[in-house]
Amino acid sequence: MARTVRVVPRRLHGRRNRQSPGQVLVLFALAITVLLASAGLAVDVGRFYTERRVLQNAADAAALAAVNALVRGGTAADADADARAVLAHNFASHPNGPPPSLPPTTPVYESGHAGDPDFLVDGIWIGSGEARVALRNQVSYTFGRAVGLDQTEIGARARASWRGRLLPIAVPRYLNGPGPNVGAIAPCPLSLNLFLDIFATELTACLGTVLNTVLRLLPQPGAPWDPLDPDGDPANHGPIVPILGQGAQPPNAADFRGFVALDVRNFASAGSQIYYNGVRPGDNESKLKESQSRYIDIKGYPGPAFPPAVVPPDPNDQVATLSGNSTGHAINAMAARYAPGEEILVTVYDGNVMSIPDFAISAPAFINLPATGLTVNAGVLKVSRNQAFSGTVSLSTVADTLDPHSPMMLGTMLGLDPLLYIPNPVSPSLGNGTSVLMNQVTTLSAAPGIFNVWVRGQAGSPYLTTKFVPVPVKIGTVTRDFSLTSNAQAQTAANAGDSVAFNITLKNAPNSNTAFGGSVALSVDPVLANGIGGPARTGLGAVTFSSPTVSPTKAGASSTLTINTGTMAPGVYSFVVRATGMNGDIIPRKVTHLLPLTVFVGTAGGGNASYVDIVGFAVMRIAEMDSNTVTAYAITPVIPDMNDPRLLRGQTSRLIPWD
Repeated sequence: MARTVRVVPRRLHGRRNRQSPGQVLVLFALAITVLLASAGLAVDVGRFYTERRVLQNAADAAALAAVNALVRGGTAADADADARAVLAHNFASHPNGPPPSLPPTTPVYESGHAGDPDFLVDGIWIGSGEARVALRNQVSYTFGRAVGLDQTEIGARARASWRGRLLPIAVPRYLNGPGPNVGAIAPCPLSLNLFLDIFATELTACLGTVLNTVLRLLPQPGAPWDPLDPDGDPANHGPIVPILGQGAQPPNAADFRGFVALDVRNFASAGSQIYYNGVRPGDNESKLKESQSRYIDIKGYPGPAFPPAVVPPDPNDQVATLSGNSTGHAINAMAARYAPGEEILVTVYDGNVMSIPDFAISAPAFINLPATGLTVNAGVLKVSRNQAFSGTVSLSTVADTLDPHSPMMLGTMLGLDPLLYIPNPVSPSLGNGTSVLMNQVTTLSAAPGIFNVWVRGQAGSPYLTTKFVPVPVKIGTVTRDFSLTSNAQAQTAANAGDSVAFNITLKNAPNSNTAFGGSVALSVDPVLANGIGGPARTGLGAVTFSSPTVSPTKAGASSTLTINTGTMAPGVYSFVVRATGMNGDIIPRKVTHLLPLTVFVGTAGGGNASYVDIVGFAVMRIAEMDSNTVTAYAITPVIPDMNDPRLLRGQTSRLIPWD
């Protein structure tokens, strides 16, 4: 008989179901405890990060405040007080409950490193031109207490320093008056021998001479900038002058508008240039203007620092100039970074643009002569040299042969050379140059008007060099005149066949409200047999004026001179613009002005070719800015050493690494 097998199910499954709820509850309780502890710790850690950020922000602000106090000329005690005031303000609204205490008055250092600012852990340390702030605070745990945690120390530290905010701007030490033709508040009267000291107070800037400084006062910092009275107290600051752009050209009318290449220095010889901050000898004008304008955008030149100015100049106080065409780049950077009322640190040069090796002649604005008579002292010109020049310069007077009414051509200025130069020959000096008297001029029945003579300077060493400088001669009474200027004294044609353009402007003078009263004819002189006009312009293309006849106006009437270089060989060529007209005086007077211009063909016209000698540094306050010009006035005198505390007003503070 078959057996029946019965399978009896085990009851283990049922027992597991009954035990599971208890085990899950235990596991859940353990898990939730861990999760809550983790969440609590996360909250505490978040609080600590917040505390760390708050402390760091406070330390940064306090360090900057301390350095700004030093920049303003304050003492270490002033810097410490300003830093503590900033900390107290930051701690007043502390996000983590009880605020930290102010750092102790006696700084705390790591063990074994007392007095070493690198190891400051709690306190404020003020050094020479820098400050350090170290903070610490004990912060209690909230949820961490559940796992036995009580407090943790949170720390922060910051270091700030002032950095020279030297801008790539060079301002002339003196100007031949009657002051600059743009922006001057108190131009010098003609009776004061055409002299203006930019770094004297506005009310005394026209007094005395370069050597006679007794009557001039030095500018002082003065009251803060007031938008309602932007000029401030003229007894406390210098005259408003153009420092960059139109109107900022030097007395010797070089192609320079205040924009320098601080990275290109040392012009002791043709091969002595030193280059900094990645600038290379082969960099063209475009690269230089880009690199130098960045120093305006990033708050100043990073160095290396300039040595103190000395006489004769240290070669490292010689810096390259940039052409007038590049100045617009600097003006745009100024407009983006600065505003009227801000104070800037600039270099100051002697007023002459130099080349290697070279001399420069700075002629007076006018020679004033009677129609008949002897003029013992007709004026003063200056002859300066660069460091490489070692010879003497012989001076003579050349007639303006293209003007048949010139008194030299008519013989109404008497003598083979109507001007007696004392001394002659002259040994040019560095800096402002050697003064040469223009004496013993005799006229006889000369026609009233404004004419020209050429002063020729010739040097035989270190190589034969001849230069011509036009000097206007005003004979008798001439009440209506015009000024003749260009947007640039030099232009560069990269290749033969390229055209260059100069914007020629004629304004009423000496008073813009007095109309010249007649039209003025414009032309370009040919190269003359006596050497005026430079090398022959073989292959020259068309030379045209957009308006060959212009009537001067108060604001300025313009004509564009276009020069096509045709097939000219590479080189440097001179052009002289001649402007002649009859004015509106009761008895009309003939007025002629000459304007020398330079064209570089197939060769660089700026950058490393010319330079200025830096004679010091100064802080100036920006007065006005537009698309063509930046004007400013001095609030310190010229200071030879950049480390002088009086220049701190032109500095700016910044955070730097702790180590």
